[in-house]
Amino acid sequence: MATILTKQHDTKITFTDTPTIDGVAVPPANLIGATLKFLMKGDTITISQPATIMPDGTFSYAPQATDVATPGDYKQEWEVLFPGNKPLTFPNGSYNVVKILPDLG
Repeated sequence: MATILTKQHDTKITFTDTPTIDGVAVPPANLIGATLKFLMKGDTITISQPATIMPDGTFSYAPQATDVATPGDYKQEWEVLFPGNKPLTFPNGSYNVVKILPDLG
Protein backbone atom coordinates (compact mmCIF):
# COMPACT_ATOMS: atom_id res chain seq x y z
CA MET A 1 0.00 0.00 0.00
CA ALA A 2 1.23 3.44 -0.90
CA THR A 3 0.01 6.96 -0.20
CA ILE A 4 0.15 9.41 -3.09
CA LEU A 5 -0.19 13.14 -2.42
CA THR A 6 -1.00 15.54 -5.23
CA LYS A 7 -2.75 18.85 -5.73
CA GLN A 8 -6.05 19.49 -7.45
CA HIS A 9 -5.63 19.98 -11.24
CA ASP A 10 -2.00 18.74 -11.30
CA THR A 11 -1.70 16.54 -14.38
CA LYS A 12 2.06 16.65 -14.84
CA ILE A 13 2.40 13.66 -12.54
CA THR A 14 2.41 9.94 -13.19
CA PHE A 15 0.97 7.32 -10.92
CA THR A 16 3.33 4.33 -10.80
CA ASP A 17 3.47 1.07 -8.91
CA THR A 18 5.37 -2.21 -8.81
CA PRO A 19 3.04 -5.22 -8.62
CA THR A 20 3.98 -7.64 -5.86
CA ILE A 21 2.58 -10.85 -4.45
CA ASP A 22 3.57 -11.57 -0.85
CA GLY A 23 6.25 -8.87 -1.12
CA VAL A 24 7.84 -10.35 -4.25
CA ALA A 25 7.76 -8.35 -7.49
CA VAL A 26 5.84 -9.97 -10.33
CA PRO A 27 8.31 -10.81 -13.14
CA PRO A 28 7.65 -8.77 -16.31
CA ALA A 29 7.37 -11.99 -18.33
CA ASN A 30 4.33 -12.96 -16.25
CA LEU A 31 2.51 -9.84 -17.48
CA ILE A 32 2.91 -10.53 -21.22
CA GLY A 33 -0.45 -10.40 -22.99
CA ALA A 34 -2.18 -8.75 -20.02
CA THR A 35 -4.02 -5.42 -20.02
CA LEU A 36 -4.13 -2.92 -17.17
CA LYS A 37 -6.66 -0.50 -15.68
CA PHE A 38 -6.12 2.31 -13.18
CA LEU A 39 -9.04 2.34 -10.74
CA MET A 40 -9.74 5.09 -8.21
CA LYS A 41 -12.84 5.59 -6.09
CA GLY A 42 -14.02 8.22 -3.64
CA ASP A 43 -17.34 9.34 -2.23
CA THR A 44 -18.44 11.01 -5.46
CA ILE A 45 -15.98 9.81 -8.12
CA THR A 46 -15.21 6.48 -9.73
CA ILE A 47 -12.39 6.38 -12.27
CA SER A 48 -11.55 3.44 -14.51
CA GLN A 49 -8.95 4.19 -17.17
CA PRO A 50 -6.59 2.11 -19.31
CA ALA A 51 -3.05 2.18 -17.95
CA THR A 52 0.34 0.96 -19.15
CA ILE A 53 2.43 -2.04 -18.18
CA MET A 54 6.00 -0.86 -18.66
CA PRO A 55 8.74 -3.16 -20.06
CA ASP A 56 10.21 -3.54 -16.56
CA GLY A 57 6.83 -4.76 -15.25
CA THR A 58 5.86 -1.59 -13.39
CA PHE A 59 2.48 0.06 -13.83
CA SER A 60 2.02 3.62 -15.06
CA TYR A 61 -0.89 6.02 -15.48
CA ALA A 62 -0.83 9.72 -16.42
CA PRO A 63 -4.00 11.33 -15.02
CA GLN A 64 -6.45 13.33 -17.06
CA ALA A 65 -7.71 16.68 -15.76
CA THR A 66 -11.02 15.18 -14.60
CA ASP A 67 -9.15 12.53 -12.55
CA VAL A 68 -7.62 15.15 -10.24
CA ALA A 69 -10.34 17.83 -10.36
CA THR A 70 -11.97 17.05 -7.01
CA PRO A 71 -10.05 17.29 -3.72
CA GLY A 72 -10.45 14.40 -1.31
CA ASP A 73 -9.19 11.01 -0.20
CA TYR A 74 -9.50 8.11 -2.63
CA LYS A 75 -8.86 4.37 -2.72
CA GLN A 76 -6.78 3.31 -5.72
CA GLU A 77 -5.90 -0.05 -7.24
CA TRP A 78 -4.63 -1.58 -10.48
CA GLU A 79 -6.60 -4.29 -12.25
CA VAL A 80 -4.62 -6.63 -14.49
CA LEU A 81 -6.63 -8.71 -16.93
CA PHE A 82 -4.67 -11.75 -18.02
CA PRO A 83 -5.39 -13.78 -21.15
CA GLY A 84 -8.47 -15.94 -20.67
CA ASN A 85 -10.24 -13.07 -18.81
CA LYS A 86 -8.48 -13.81 -15.52
CA PRO A 87 -8.24 -10.65 -13.38
CA LEU A 88 -5.79 -9.96 -10.58
CA THR A 89 -5.85 -6.74 -8.56
CA PHE A 90 -2.85 -4.93 -7.01
CA PRO A 91 -2.23 -4.27 -4.23
CA ASN A 92 -3.79 -7.60 -3.28
CA GLY A 93 -4.70 -7.13 0.38
CA SER A 94 -5.40 -3.40 0.59
CA TYR A 95 -5.66 -0.23 -1.49
CA ASN A 96 -3.31 2.56 -2.35
CA VAL A 97 -4.46 5.92 -0.96
CA VAL A 98 -4.58 9.02 -3.15
CA LYS A 99 -4.96 12.37 -1.39
CA ILE A 100 -5.83 15.27 -3.69
CA LEU A 101 -5.25 18.54 -1.86
CA PRO A 102 -7.27 21.66 -2.80
CA ASP A 103 -5.62 24.15 -5.15
CA LEU A 104 -5.29 27.60 -3.57
CA GLY A 105 -5.32 29.41 -6.89
